[in-house]
Amino acid sequence: MTNIVFFLFRLYFRIFNSIKVSGLEKIPPRGPLIIVANHISFADPPALAAHVSLVRKISMLAKKELFRFPPLGAMFRSWGAIPVDRRRDGGDLGAFRAGLKVLRGGGCLVLFPEGTRALPGAPLKPKPGVAMFAAKSGAPVLSARIFNSENFLKLGKISIRFGNLRYFEGAAHAEEPGGSPKECYEEFSNLLMSDIFSITEEQHCHGNK
Repeated sequence: MTNIVFFLFRLYFRIFNSIKVSGLEKIPPRGPLIIVANHISFADPPALAAHVSLVRKISMLAKKELFRFPPLGAMFRSWGAIPVDRRRDGGDLGAFRAGLKVLRGGGCLVLFPEGTRALPGAPLKPKPGVAMFAAKSGAPVLSARIFNSENFLKLGKISIRFGNLRYFEGAAHAEEPGGSPKECYEEFSNLLMSDIFSITEEQHCHGNK
């Protein structure tokens, strides 16, 4: 079922949005991996997941409200989606443990560091979750940037470009006198956002020539 759903998503975006994807070869085919991307449209999760699935099976966190309608919930679970309660104080520990289990089992977790949709050109402050996953699992983080998905209903052309891997290297610093895990997570989260937004659409076009 999952392969069929992802195939239909890819077909839809190819027909109606002329989607172009660059850098799939940068995705390690095995081993723990976190993929992070900007989030400007509700088209982002299916567009990104459907194309990453060409390389490897994925899991992702999704707000629990999406699981309330049984057919939709079943579809999300078939993707390996993990429901997360974004309103829970201190974060959803159960969802974090489930995501960490995926990574420790050598799986791939797709995440959006901002935690919700942002306006184009106005990135939100990243949440610490990605950094915590990277620190606890040792998984590398691969950045990706999605362009123009906010216009997908207007049949705008969408492009996705993958960047480079980054590893969490703050564990030692956090254990130093005066070191703070919170500061290390924040610094790493900001680096990931810089990685994402350093990817340009011009590079994407050049890469497809």
